Amino acid sequence: MSRRLVKALAAAAAVALVAAGSALAANTGTVGVSVSGTSTTIHVTLPKTSDPPAVLNILVPSGYTGTFGQSAGSAIGSIPSATAYSYDTQLTLPLTGQVLVSTLDQVGSASYTPCLQGATPAAVWILNLSVAGQTLAVPMYVLTGPTGYAYELRTCLPPPDVPTGTPGRAAFGAQLLDAEFTVTGVFSGTSTTPWETLITPYTPTKGTPNLAGTFEARSIVGSGSVTLSAKLNKKTHVAALSGTVGGAGSGTVTIYRGATPIATATASGGSFSAKAKVTGKKPVQFTAKVTGAESQTACSTPLPASVAPAGCASATVGAFTATSAAVTVKP
Repeated sequence: MSRRLVKALAAAAAVALVAAGSALAANTGTVGVSVSGTSTTIHVTLPKTSDPPAVLNILVPSGYTGTFGQSAGSAIGSIPSATAYSYDTQLTLPLTGQVLVSTLDQVGSASYTPCLQGATPAAVWILNLSVAGQTLAVPMYVLTGPTGYAYELRTCLPPPDVPTGTPGRAAFGAQLLDAEFTVTGVFSGTSTTPWETLITPYTPTKGTPNLAGTFEARSIVGSGSVTLSAKLNKKTHVAALSGTVGGAGSGTVTIYRGATPIATATASGGSFSAKAKVTGKKPVQFTAKVTGAESQTACSTPLPASVAPAGCASATVGAFTATSAAVTVKP
């Protein structure tokens, strides 16, 4: 795996390896992955204090299969939120958009040639981001993954901090800070292997990728469960609701009567409880829903220095949502 990843990074960067001393330890970022059925959400965060990203290689573990071949121009996902810092305006830009299927011809050889270096992608996507009527189109290439991984999602970003007018400079001088996107009907399956992302930064103000600064951002797919039970006091017409949160789940549980949220409860030690008034003669259904936020964990057994010379910057447990089975209370 190591040799192939190093070659992929070298091809994507298309530059010689810079001296290890130029790798900046401040470079960091996180990647969180959530999977729900055939919907996969990837959340990338790159602080502005880090050097601008040049190449992102997101590795999808073996155990997942991909469905490709959707028609060009079709939307396979959404980008509900993203931000980028504009060196031109010195403002942080809020972005939203869609994930669209594209082709190499539509992307253009000037974009894909230095990034792919002869590799043939299984699919070409465009992260189509919009702000104030302007569009930023970011290509993403789906490649066969190295050993141990099913696929590699590769994105090569233009440099944002080089002088205005420099060929290949990012539109608006935009540096990616945060992006969350979901694709649906593409990946399916499960794996206990973490999703790995290798991020290669630019050398600041130079527009040349710093391969020695390549670091690892790991994501463990978030998972959890929630149960719910109910017991009705027929004298007071009050249902005592209780349950447990398992897996990585924690935080606030929302309880629903039908589709209407009626109460929240804090899961303490994995358990929660609440009460609800039950009136009338018709049976009432209750469910509980818990959402686990992204959290950080230890980056144990990091990838070798031959793959990630700057080490493992983060290990993220992805966000998730779990809903209990419905329980019915009969008055």
